[in-house]
Amino acid sequence: MVYEQEQIVKEWLDRLNGLNVSVKKMFGCYCLYCDGQAVGWIHDTVLSLREVGLDYLPDDIRRPGPEDKIQEIVISLDHVDAEWLPGAVRDTADARKGSRPSDDIKFGKKDQ
Repeated sequence: MVYEQEQIVKEWLDRLNGLNVSVKKMFGCYCLYCDGQAVGWIHDTVLSLREVGLDYLPDDIRRPGPEDKIQEIVISLDHVDAEWLPGAVRDTADARKGSRPSDDIKFGKKDQ
């Protein structure tokens, strides 16, 4: 039996089919990965995408303020077919890659 949540996840993933995306079920939602980077969550009918400063999202998408504990952009299922969505997911993954410390720094090998 396919549950409604699984159908919604499939709908999001179908729209992102040109990208290297996958999901992993955890904490009652689905963590969305693009190019190996955790970029957001799919829960109920929304995709919560990590806030990385994308400047081309539509004005009706609420952005978190600097004081907000959770730095995610909530994208409703109404936007599943939006032309900008795949680029936003890909650009979020690229930004997350750039924000990670290099292996040299992470493993204490810098300046050795």
